[in-house]
Amino acid sequence: MGLISKTETVYLLYHFPVALSTPFISWYFYNISGGDFLGAGFIISIPYIAFIFSTAIFGRLSDIIGSKNLIFFALLMQVSSFIVYYNISTPWIFFLAYIGFNVLISAFAPAYNRYVSVRTESNQSEQGNVFGRLAMWASLGFFLGSLLASILLDSETHDFRPLFLTAAIFSLIAFCGVLLLDSEKKILARNYSNKLTTDLSNVESVSIIKALKPIAVLLLLVLFTQTSVALYTSFFTIFIESDLNQPVNLAAVANSLATIIGMGASFLVGRLISAGFAKKRVILIGLIIYFVLPTLTFIFATDPFIVLALYSIPAYSTFFVVVPVAISENTYTGTRGLAMGLYSAVTYSGQALGTLIGAYMADFSGIIRFNFLLAGSISLFGLLIGILFYKENLSKNSSLA
Repeated sequence: MGLISKTETVYLLYHFPVALSTPFISWYFYNISGGDFLGAGFIISIPYIAFIFSTAIFGRLSDIIGSKNLIFFALLMQVSSFIVYYNISTPWIFFLAYIGFNVLISAFAPAYNRYVSVRTESNQSEQGNVFGRLAMWASLGFFLGSLLASILLDSETHDFRPLFLTAAIFSLIAFCGVLLLDSEKKILARNYSNKLTTDLSNVESVSIIKALKPIAVLLLLVLFTQTSVALYTSFFTIFIESDLNQPVNLAAVANSLATIIGMGASFLVGRLISAGFAKKRVILIGLIIYFVLPTLTFIFATDPFIVLALYSIPAYSTFFVVVPVAISENTYTGTRGLAMGLYSAVTYSGQALGTLIGAYMADFSGIIRFNFLLAGSISLFGLLIGILFYKENLSKNSSLA
């Protein structure tokens, strides 16, 4: 494998434009809601709630019409969205467009995860490395996008149009890059010829996945961690300005630091899994980090340098790599898109729940600092569930060994 594959290049180019605008969306909605934490939280959570349904539907659709077709569609919608955003000046129209386009763009995650899973099915022992590298290049895309956003965004006028124009250009490049990806029909034909897939018509009508319990527990842990993370990440840009009295550009710097460190962490997690390191241990390490980070941030929340340092530790690397690998190992090819869609749906469920709870918490306390404390408490509960489920099997061979 070279420095970066075609699959990884498209993944990087997709995440780069997303990072150009994502750090500032919550701040934008917070301001158009008149500085109301609760109003901003409701606005931010609406797309997440919609994604719960759309990603599951798109995941199943990728099983039927093919992942690559949905990837084309999602990137076309991404290009269109930034062009439309660039030409909108009315906040409520922007809000409606933001929800509508992002629901359509949400097809990308389950479709791409399915595409990569099917493409690497001929060498499942390397799937940890493959998904680790994907997360690594996604981190680079976020790093470059966040860094460029901090440069392009005028801290005085807060004009988003340069961000949207740049994002549209790179989204178009990503859309064109999909043309270079291998044909999904060719991949499936190769898998069948290698006897890596079987006649699924009799099997998949009975069950979507091969091992229900480990996947169900893993998705439950994803729900806890995403709820915890959304409690503060959805409001981090607002926290920078309202609690720390720092310029909003600092949020982009924080995202840049987190994602550049995440490159190395994602690569390391992928290599460990492919080398045989138990996925359960990786999960538990991730859960510990999810508990420690927000708790320490709450304690040192008045120091912007410590906050940035803690925010830069990429806890997401564990689940972003482990979950797609576990789903690939425990699902049938013909329903893998649906399983990936359910994974995305659970992720967005946690983000919606965390955003809503965080909005109520911030509205009640008047500051965002206590969101970090609640996030740590929720992560601790998830950690305890993980320990209870995995403690008896850490030394055993299983689908999540």
